[in-house]
Amino acid sequence: MEKERNRHQQSPNDRFSRMMFGDKRDGTQTNSYDSPDSHPSSIDFEAIFDNIGRLKESSQNLKPLIQKVYPFVEQFFKKK
Repeated sequence: MEKERNRHQQSPNDRFSRMMFGDKRDGTQTNSYDSPDSHPSSIDFEAIFDNIGRLKESSQNLKPLIQKVYPFVEQFFKKK
């Protein structure tokens, strides 16, 4: 009986828990990115507008692909 109880209790270090929830960490967290100063003068507006232009161009290039794929997706949802 005792062996069975121990078998059903999962240790906090089992593989499944590590895969799903990651390793336990301390309460301290560090940011993995460098955040620039929050001062408005340090914002690079040229880079922001350049990225917006790239996003717009990419979305326009993807539009024909989405139009070709949409009927298949629509059929999938109709089957349910």
